[in-house]
Amino acid sequence: MNRTAASMTGFTLFELIVVMVLIGILGVFVAPRLNLTTFRETGFYQQAFSAIRYAQKQAVASGCTVNVTINTTQCLLTWAGVPAPPDCPVNGTNITNPASGMNNFCADSTAAGSPSASFSFDHIGRPSAAQTITFGSRTILVEAETGYVHAP
Repeated sequence: MNRTAASMTGFTLFELIVVMVLIGILGVFVAPRLNLTTFRETGFYQQAFSAIRYAQKQAVASGCTVNVTINTTQCLLTWAGVPAPPDCPVNGTNITNPASGMNNFCADSTAAGSPSASFSFDHIGRPSAAQTITFGSRTILVEAETGYVHAP
């Protein structure tokens, strides 16, 4: 049988098995060293940041007060029922995350440190009080008069 250079392309079975064994050995040593905690903490911070901004936008768009509650396990947004229904949803009604449909905006993350905040945004997007929420080494600031949400 005559083989030309053009018909001899590809890898041999032995070469493929050696590469798969090397990838397996690397996987055994590298996988345990991956630290997903940092990714989950960053995710919680970013989701909390987004939830706060979303709460403010909901308050302005609806003309109703929105409560924000953040702790080590969750980021919840609820309607405050102010002004009185029927203009605004019933007090305590959860606002669902439009991306996931869940009530907890930080459901798939883990908080760094012990973040804690409970405040509300009024109909013009102004918070009930200035907020400084600390997530380990990261911080979210909510300005008192403007409601500006930012990282220092």
